[in-house]
Amino acid sequence: MMQQTPQHFQYWDSPRPEKLGDSHIDFLHSLQRPTWITIKGTDSSRTRAIVTLLHGNEPSGLKAVHKILKEGIVPATDLVIVIASVNAALHPPILSHRYLPWEDDFNRCFKAPANTNQRKLAGELASRLRELKPEAIVDTHNTSAHSDPFAVAVNHDKSILQISQIFTRKLVVIDQHMGTLIEKTDASTPIVTIEFGSFMDQQADQLAYDSLVSFVSEGQLFDVKVESSQILLHPLRLEISETQAIHYSSSVQNDADLTIFNTIDQLNFTGLSSGTNIGWLGTSGLDGLCAVNAEGADLLDKYFHESDGFLTTKRDITIFMATTDSFIARKDCLLYFTDSI
Repeated sequence: MMQQTPQHFQYWDSPRPEKLGDSHIDFLHSLQRPTWITIKGTDSSRTRAIVTLLHGNEPSGLKAVHKILKEGIVPATDLVIVIASVNAALHPPILSHRYLPWEDDFNRCFKAPANTNQRKLAGELASRLRELKPEAIVDTHNTSAHSDPFAVAVNHDKSILQISQIFTRKLVVIDQHMGTLIEKTDASTPIVTIEFGSFMDQQADQLAYDSLVSFVSEGQLFDVKVESSQILLHPLRLEISETQAIHYSSSVQNDADLTIFNTIDQLNFTGLSSGTNIGWLGTSGLDGLCAVNAEGADLLDKYFHESDGFLTTKRDITIFMATTDSFIARKDCLLYFTDSI
């Protein structure tokens, strides 16, 4: 029988450092299932929350919270640490699966109906956070390819900017409904996703630790000046049908419906001018590609076209979260993009 994500969290109050294991891998093995950890802070009238490992192959946040717990850092407020996709992370080989192969992407499960174990677990997470009313929630991630760190939120009001600037000066504001945790943001509880960089990047691990220590230790998050940030609004997702064959290479793959240049991730947060080639199209051309906005309109033809067999930009755009992982490309998207300013 295939393992399933548990429907509920286990709860662990004030774990002692010696119970956490010597490494983040030991820590994972000790948890065995989705876990909600609570830590008493200096000011127990307020709470902050860190959610990590929504994706089981994105470990920078896990490494950081393990180190913070091992060091016994006393947070400025009460602190909740939620370690979500433990079972996916433990599925062999360890820390290689975004989610269990026979399940869904957990960060697409924060929506009705609650008809699977994952959706029930997501519902429990969202409900408990709503009851707790943390003054800020940070959701930690890694990108699947090279990228500068950046934040993602559903708006760019003052509180979102004050939180996100602890981590990065790049903020992406989404308006599409995908069933993600950040869509649970409300007026009293801002939620910011932080993409620390590639899952193989030691700088991402260090940034996660340093910035999360600041997040839990700072006495007042909202008494600081809002600094200048690069804000990308209304991003679109360049998507490809799961039935299409996609490759990443420096030369065309004749059996592919699409061959994307294997250096595409080096262009994350780079402005691409109109007429920039990003890959080769197969015999099916643009079929199987789309770029649907929040209203459901496909804007692919506004931004891309076929030119001499290339997939080519039709106007100036800025891309980010461009992956070089064909699995992620088919299951999620090839890249995000906005109009260049």
